[in-house]
Amino acid sequence: MKKLCTFLMIFAVLFMFSANLAVAKEKQPKVFKLGFITGLSGSLAHAAETQRKCVKLLVAQINEKGGLDMPWGRVPVEMLVKDDEMKLDVGVRRFRELVEAGCHGITGSIYNPMSAALNEECKITGMPYIPGCVPALDSFRKGNPATATYSVAFTPWSIGWLMGDALIKGMGKKTFFWIGRPDSWGHTMLDGLKQSCKAFGGKILGVETLPKGAPDFSAAINKALAAKADVFVNNHFGGDAITCFKQAYDMGLHKYSMFFNTWSTYEVAMGIPEAVASKFHALVYHYYDMTGFSKELAERGRALREDHIKMYGFPPDAYSVLAYTGASVLLQAVEKAGSVDYKKVGKVLGTIKFETVKGPSWFRVDHQMTGKYLAFLVKGKKPSEKKNKYDVYKVIGAYGGDMALPPLKSLGY
Repeated sequence: MKKLCTFLMIFAVLFMFSANLAVAKEKQPKVFKLGFITGLSGSLAHAAETQRKCVKLLVAQINEKGGLDMPWGRVPVEMLVKDDEMKLDVGVRRFRELVEAGCHGITGSIYNPMSAALNEECKITGMPYIPGCVPALDSFRKGNPATATYSVAFTPWSIGWLMGDALIKGMGKKTFFWIGRPDSWGHTMLDGLKQSCKAFGGKILGVETLPKGAPDFSAAINKALAAKADVFVNNHFGGDAITCFKQAYDMGLHKYSMFFNTWSTYEVAMGIPEAVASKFHALVYHYYDMTGFSKELAERGRALREDHIKMYGFPPDAYSVLAYTGASVLLQAVEKAGSVDYKKVGKVLGTIKFETVKGPSWFRVDHQMTGKYLAFLVKGKKPSEKKNKYDVYKVIGAYGGDMALPPLKSLGY
């Protein structure tokens, strides 16, 4: 019996030694390098800058607590920033520069097609990557996601589907005129709306496409004026959406159709005329003031809201919260994995729940995040209702769960 006990003790010591030796062979960086890449120049530069600021805030919050809690000690986070200029070839080069600089994980990206290109790079490099945007649908078909590429903001298909749900089922709207982008952002979202119309009984009266950065929407708006649809749907984002809505207002379209921005930020409501902003509706990833909608969500977002105002003088916008959430989940996964190895980080991303400002969330097998709150329906406030210039929306609805995502079968699972 004594020999057996001695043998078991020796075996246990050898096992622990071997395990420690295996861990020692892994990278144990003294600093975690977080790569951040987005379109800091281009038509979406303003929203991209809000992303950068919010991720910078997250890094400051983590470092204030001593850094990441790793098995070999506390590890501070360093943020390395690159501008992809919203050009795919530039973005790929900048991504490779971040890899060469020794980054242990990368986040960011505001341009939908860019996330798909960087996912392909991750298949080669093994880099953990969570975009700060709504990625292309094809990135999540079976066999396409890289080992540690995950999305905290589903795909454009979901936005189109939920828009139909909100407008047809929720508000009784039946007809739509669509102005969108001629890329994966526009085409996939339009497909989601078409399927939603088929399911709930809506009709798209016209479709016009213009590229990002288009200066003149008047020809398409004239067609919308002739159609007189219940809803004028603008698929463009940020500054492009503002340009389109301003021109539509100047041409009198608001007299015939409700204005709806498929995926918005408070920047858009602040940039369009107040006369139309008060009747404006949109879907958003998040809104900083949830007090009138959910006390739980308001409390979850309190530290982010207060720290953001303290650091920058204004509250975080929807896309800044999206980027913040992506970076936060990535760093939570690194801590839970106790490693910077992409395989271990990827395994954690796919198997546990994460705490976010939108509540407990987790990833499906297709690497898309799900949870109770994925998107929010907002309505613009009247000038008399606003507390300050950033107080532009009232949250009037929310969507979450698998009903907000495409069926796994449709993606090959």
